[in-house]
Amino acid sequence: MTTHENGSAGLGGHHQHLGGGDARALKITAWLTGIYFVVELAIGIWTGSVSVLSDAMHTFSAVGGIVLAIIASRIAARPADTTNTFGRRRAEIIGALLNGFFLLGMAALVIFMGSMRLQDPKELETGPMLGAAIGGLSVEFVSLYLLWSGQKGNLNIRGAYWHVLQTFVGSLIIIVAAVVIQFTDFLEIDPILGIAFGLVLLYASWGIIKQALTVLMETVPDEIDVSNVRNQLRQIPGVKNVHHIHAWSLTTGKNNFSTHVLVDSDIASQKVLEQSYEVIEAHGGIGFATVQVENEYVDLAGSEDIDITGEHRVSETQDQSGASAAHSREDHGPRPDA
Repeated sequence: MTTHENGSAGLGGHHQHLGGGDARALKITAWLTGIYFVVELAIGIWTGSVSVLSDAMHTFSAVGGIVLAIIASRIAARPADTTNTFGRRRAEIIGALLNGFFLLGMAALVIFMGSMRLQDPKELETGPMLGAAIGGLSVEFVSLYLLWSGQKGNLNIRGAYWHVLQTFVGSLIIIVAAVVIQFTDFLEIDPILGIAFGLVLLYASWGIIKQALTVLMETVPDEIDVSNVRNQLRQIPGVKNVHHIHAWSLTTGKNNFSTHVLVDSDIASQKVLEQSYEVIEAHGGIGFATVQVENEYVDLAGSEDIDITGEHRVSETQDQSGASAAHSREDHGPRPDA
């Protein structure tokens, strides 16, 4: 067996970790929403309005979702070490998953409460409802503005964003319900609008949960076409085969890629390695890659079940050493410490 080379390097800064602006946006949003929760809770207790108290609980859930996002982002910001060689970036995905289930629970609660209220409509105090809702809209509008750009590329922030959006729409629903009740006495409007938004929350929470599970299951990211990358790598002069090709995400926008490239024995491995990285970087969407260039198959026995190319092979040297080891165990029995 001839020698093989390993090459690994960080490719173009496709995605930066949660930036200072996004972290600051989460903190400001947490403070704004937390302060408003206290104010709204006081209004609800003072007036005895069930509707205002209910919206205060929604605001509290938003505070919890934002705090969860902040904690997850801080854990994810810790650098890589000998225990976590890829760092702790997955903390953002775990935070997003928890926030997704949190939203799912809130959606179920909103739908349940709306269904109960629909069967037995209650008279509502429209004055306190409007006051609390208008105050909430101003806070929630600022919070949504702060989180808007960050939630586009970060699943963790998206979970917090949807918590705030939930309270924003809740405030709109309170205003609409209060106006309709004031002029028409149609009490059912409040639970009907609540149930409708509960269904929207179900859809949003499932989207976040599904995307988080996709990352945790190490599914190939949508922006990476492994078949296309493999075909381009096989077109490099001297490449005989490309196998053990893998692509996965550490967190949203941070994708990894690895593969084995088999070359002719008379080909300069370093040149193939450099061209391989050029192909991978040109493909885009990959932040870190490891390419193993080899002159003959060098795979671990038993790893064929994760080689989607079906090209897994063990070199003759490995076969012979494996057979010799097995024969030795048969002759001499298991080692004393086995």
